[in-house]
Amino acid sequence: MKLKVPIARITRPSGMALFAVGLSLCAWLCPDFGVLRKGFDVAEQPTLLSSFILFAWYLLIFTGFVLGQRLGTSFSGNRRTRTAIPPLDSRLIYWAFSALAAIGTIGTFLKIFQALPLLQAAVYIYLGQGNRLKNTLYDGYSAGILSLRYLVLYSASLAIYRTVKFRKISPLAITNILLLGATVLISSRLILIATLVVSAFLITHGKRHIKISPLKLGASVAALFFVLSVLNSARNSNFYSKHNQTFGEAGISEIITYLGSPFNVALGAASRTDEITSGRPNLYREYIDVEPLLTTNSAFVQLHERMGYAAWPYIGVVCCFMGFIFSWLSSFGRTSLLLPCGAILYGSAELWRLDLFRQGIFIVWLVIGIGIPAIALIFGKRHPNRSSLRVRALDNAELPEPLM
Repeated sequence: MKLKVPIARITRPSGMALFAVGLSLCAWLCPDFGVLRKGFDVAEQPTLLSSFILFAWYLLIFTGFVLGQRLGTSFSGNRRTRTAIPPLDSRLIYWAFSALAAIGTIGTFLKIFQALPLLQAAVYIYLGQGNRLKNTLYDGYSAGILSLRYLVLYSASLAIYRTVKFRKISPLAITNILLLGATVLISSRLILIATLVVSAFLITHGKRHIKISPLKLGASVAALFFVLSVLNSARNSNFYSKHNQTFGEAGISEIITYLGSPFNVALGAASRTDEITSGRPNLYREYIDVEPLLTTNSAFVQLHERMGYAAWPYIGVVCCFMGFIFSWLSSFGRTSLLLPCGAILYGSAELWRLDLFRQGIFIVWLVIGIGIPAIALIFGKRHPNRSSLRVRALDNAELPEPLM
């Protein structure tokens, strides 16, 4: 027996945002069994007021996405004419994002090793202090070439997509997976989860439902849990040892903390919005129990701290705009513009804890994700004969036959 999943409803900003909030709620409700960390010791008790405010907040997010998606679909209409935008299977686009990601990743490691000897970096990783590599990177950090490492999201997602579609792994795909691993090690697990979300979106795009074997699903979840637990151990093993947690307990605790603590903070802040909007930054920590080391503690709180009650119209407009862009870009079909659609999808999934749409990493994803296909399109129009032959050669070179 296989599970039938309505994937088309999930892989859109409105569905993904709702799905992520549901996971956060489940993690918040999950008991600690006396051994697990949840990111807080005292759970907030929901009141009628806090429940209503939080429900209205997430309803606004969902409504904004739905409205934007419908506007984007109406604006684009039914596209039947073939566009010159490079397709998703374009080797030119694949190589372009791979090259940019490699430049950014190599540049990042060069910066780290300028301040930190290679042997010392290896010792930090061995001792479970991988976060020190990241701290070294951000000493005097400025946006630029190093930000290109974030594009490993696209190159690695394309590598996974092409491997699944053609059932053949290439040297370039292996290189991109290694680049992904290096970026995850020095940056955060965010890139890994984002890559899995975008890869799943590319693989399932155009399908209304997918059938998943419970056995394969369980094996995939177990493999992901193991990878995340290893990454947690490499970065914070001393922290888990201090709390007397085993490898498995630390892995489960990190997932529950990541998902559930923002919901606890949002619930507590919902009944104290007047104090939070008029007070100093991080004032919510005086009212709500949350671990000091946790920083991304609900977009609801962060936006109210920065904008006050203007956060409500802001989040509605942003969600509507992102829903519009998602639908408009995806209306071009299986083109390379699905990559920034995947980035928007992941930004929607993070919205319960972090407004990723305001972050530099998302700006890099969106601008370059649209810019590279646009440059290829413009170049193709200016040099139709020469460029079309070159692109066609790159797209077809050593490309295996797709599965039927």
